Amino acid sequence: MQKFFILFFCLFFEILSAQDIDISGFIKEKETEKAIPFATIEIFSKKLGVAANFQGKFLLKLSKSFENDTLTISSLGYEPKIIQVKWLLVNQSNVTIFLQPASYLLKEVEIVGVPKGKYRLGNYEETKKGYGGFLTVKKSQLAVFMDSKKYLNAKILNACFFISKKSGVPETPFRIRIYKLDKTTGNPGEDLLHENLIVRGKHHGGWMTVDLSKYNLTTPVDGYFIAMEWINSGDQFYYKTYINIINKYVESYGQVCSSSRTIPFSNTWTYVLGTGWHKDTEFFHDKKIFYLNAMITSEIEVFK
Repeated sequence: MQKFFILFFCLFFEILSAQDIDISGFIKEKETEKAIPFATIEIFSKKLGVAANFQGKFLLKLSKSFENDTLTISSLGYEPKIIQVKWLLVNQSNVTIFLQPASYLLKEVEIVGVPKGKYRLGNYEETKKGYGGFLTVKKSQLAVFMDSKKYLNAKILNACFFISKKSGVPETPFRIRIYKLDKTTGNPGEDLLHENLIVRGKHHGGWMTVDLSKYNLTTPVDGYFIAMEWINSGDQFYYKTYINIINKYVESYGQVCSSSRTIPFSNTWTYVLGTGWHKDTEFFHDKKIFYLNAMITSEIEVFK
């Protein structure tokens, strides 16, 4: 069985014309003008997207043929902004895009009673090495659905990720995202965690646990998603891996999140800039059905 799965088989290969223009700039907060790290810029009609770095700087390659399309600029904790591509083409020097901080109506949460117990959700396997996993570049997210429908009056304690020790760069920083379930699409929806939570794995890989208890997040009755987001932390985290199934080396970025071998259904979603969320489905190998599920878990505590 092939050990590694690539998130981007479906990605297009762009043929750039001589009219293509490199546009660089910054994404900043409107009121304070401070840089917004790791914001994303996407043209969904062209399945194109880039991510800003820690300083909020981005580099985008645009064709004049895109001038009637729109750009969606978004970042955790800010209202998304939509602008015309033609605006960027006209103002291609010293571009600065400002985002407005989002306002959230916070509900008071009071969890009372005797603890009923702690439960682990998601895809767990007892392993020290992992079983291959998801290769990526710095344009994606990987999310697992946490089915908490039967657990009432609970809060989220942590998120756990199994980082491969055999491939990738385990200590690459990544951002943790927690999403509500979008009841219309079944995909990850609104952010449940509104703070930037950036962590890095251990050099030797393995299971890593991130404490979420201080955020006092109530477990949604419809379930929720725990996601890892590869962010633009520098070119030093790129590497090349040989993939047998395509007989070639591919350039990938950051750590490899290991995949499960035993979950008999699909509960993992991937996000690629410019294309949105997609649920990973089964694939066939040697006349058997396999599922691409990331080894991501979350622990909750249930109260009476």
